[in-house]
Amino acid sequence: MTLGGVQIWFAIMLAMAGILMLAAIASRQLFYLVAAVCLAGTSAQLGMTDPEWFGSLQLSPNPFSHLCFAVIALQGGIVATVLLTGGRLATMRTGVRTLGQGRVAALFLLLFCSTAAPMGFLQLQKYARFAAEAIVDASLLALNCATLVALAMLLPRSWLEGVKGRLNSILARSKRLPWLAALWVLAVTLFLNLVAFDRLPRTDEVHYLFQAKTFALGHLYALAPGGGVDGALQPGTLMFVDGKMFSMFPPGWPAALALGVALGVPFLVNPLIAALTVPVSHAFASRWASPRLATLITLLLVVSPWFLGMGASMFSHPLTLLLTLSAWLLMLTEGRRRPLAWFAAGCLLGWLFLTRPVDGLMIGVLTGFWALTRVDLKAVAGWTSMLVYSAGCAAAGSLIFFYNLALTGDALQTPINLYFDSVWHRGANRLGFGSDIGSPNNWGGLDIWPGHNPLEALIAAQFNLKALNVELLGWSVGSLILLYVHLLWGRLTRADWCMLAVIAATVGVYALYWFNGAFDIGPRYWFILLWPSIFLSARGLQTCSGLFGNAGIADFRERIAVLSVLLTAAALLSFLPWRATGRYWGARGAHSVYREFVAHRPAENALFFVKGGRPDYANAFALNSPDLTGPIFLRDQGDAVNAQVMARYSGRRAYMISSSDLRAGKQPIRLR
Repeated sequence: MTLGGVQIWFAIMLAMAGILMLAAIASRQLFYLVAAVCLAGTSAQLGMTDPEWFGSLQLSPNPFSHLCFAVIALQGGIVATVLLTGGRLATMRTGVRTLGQGRVAALFLLLFCSTAAPMGFLQLQKYARFAAEAIVDASLLALNCATLVALAMLLPRSWLEGVKGRLNSILARSKRLPWLAALWVLAVTLFLNLVAFDRLPRTDEVHYLFQAKTFALGHLYALAPGGGVDGALQPGTLMFVDGKMFSMFPPGWPAALALGVALGVPFLVNPLIAALTVPVSHAFASRWASPRLATLITLLLVVSPWFLGMGASMFSHPLTLLLTLSAWLLMLTEGRRRPLAWFAAGCLLGWLFLTRPVDGLMIGVLTGFWALTRVDLKAVAGWTSMLVYSAGCAAAGSLIFFYNLALTGDALQTPINLYFDSVWHRGANRLGFGSDIGSPNNWGGLDIWPGHNPLEALIAAQFNLKALNVELLGWSVGSLILLYVHLLWGRLTRADWCMLAVIAATVGVYALYWFNGAFDIGPRYWFILLWPSIFLSARGLQTCSGLFGNAGIADFRERIAVLSVLLTAAALLSFLPWRATGRYWGARGAHSVYREFVAHRPAENALFFVKGGRPDYANAFALNSPDLTGPIFLRDQGDAVNAQVMARYSGRRAYMISSSDLRAGKQPIRLR
């Protein structure tokens, strides 16, 4: 950690907590005191957490961790004092007995299993280290739950009176809500993109952007220059096959991103997609469930750090959610327009298949089963609807075979499988279990053991569950608490079971894949279950209303509403800035040094050999045009290979360049 990053964020959080302390002194209300230590303590817990990779606690002693421990101890002392006085402990015991001790214990166990993860400890055989972290995780979870109970008991009466009578009117105002919420999402995601992500692609995004640039030029692939130039243009996973140069990823997302490239604003595409997802989500939920539930879903969706963070990126996942919800909305069409609407829905899910094939196949099949329950198969109209839906899926999805044929020469060979076949071994990237699946070298600990087996799948799934519990809402007590409350105490409807089916299918299918993507922006391989999780969390809010009402708690609906707002406010003020500072900014070595260099240098068709590793070179490669017009940034591969490249482009000047030199104010070294 540096003074310019997480520590500055933590200082701001302590300052905000100090303001709440002053409010406690001025008003003489314990609520503000507990709120202050809650904000400071949960921020300290985040400060002790590694913001990247496995998200483990940093328990080694240092001045910053000592400060965090002190703040957490203060939180524990004040919360314990509050609960042990004024008869509050007896009230809490009565509430637990009323709710059911077994179910309350089950809720805590579910939250704990969604908090502590052995991923990252097993390969290094640090079992004692994991046991220590699990104990600390359980203690912090208990402290956060106790803090939430104390806040619930101490809520100012004026707040509850102010909320009373307004909840129904708030939930009923649904016409303007989705559009206002969409504007909010656009503003936040664009702000994150400009400030935290700095409009920079990273890792997979670099390759998505390259393919989008290729499509914007009107080509399926770029022409590889050949010779030593191919190796000098390799940022990581770029494909060079039979004189063709292309990304290994599917074409669905680059096709959408290409529009932004053509307009010169590729960074704006995902914020717009995320914003458009909001009214589509609201319209679907209103028609499929109820307007009131749609309002709750919308309010939870637009404050999800996972949804906002992904919407600020250049990943493909926001498009998958929009395509899915749009298709589901079309599937609700009845009457004479149904065949056309269902065909369009099939086309959208075919596009989903072109974007993320596993998601497309899974959602397409599940949607097909749902469609069977909505038609009368004894009538011609029912069969017609199913046929046009299937035709739409096939019409769009089958384009992948033509794309594969054009790029790899084999309609059944995808670029990504061809890549792993060539760098590892044949069949390494397939679904299933086996000793020959996945990375042969553990891929830096991201693939736990060689091969893929059910135990590894279980560990990876539990790590994704932890990431989901952290990222979905950013709540200190666990983002899945409302979902778990609904599963333990609620009455499951047919819609609930449908959402659980999507979640189960997603978890089950991706258990067959050797890798998980929970190291960038949440459990991104599970992104398709974001909406079902939000749906069940909204149902959890409804369950809480009935649950605590039956427990005889006064103003229960108002207390739940205010607590939800407080947890969300803490997530937006503390968790999201922490995530943006610790993970999004400069992630994977992303920086704008080369972009700024190009912006302040007169345009020239020069060669720039970049010193440094591939992560640094990816920042420069992202500036290349696929047709290699304009300046070309290449990897420095030594004098001999560089000479071959310069001979290939004999008419261009050549320079040696590095980000460290540019930061130091040094000019590129002229080679020719």
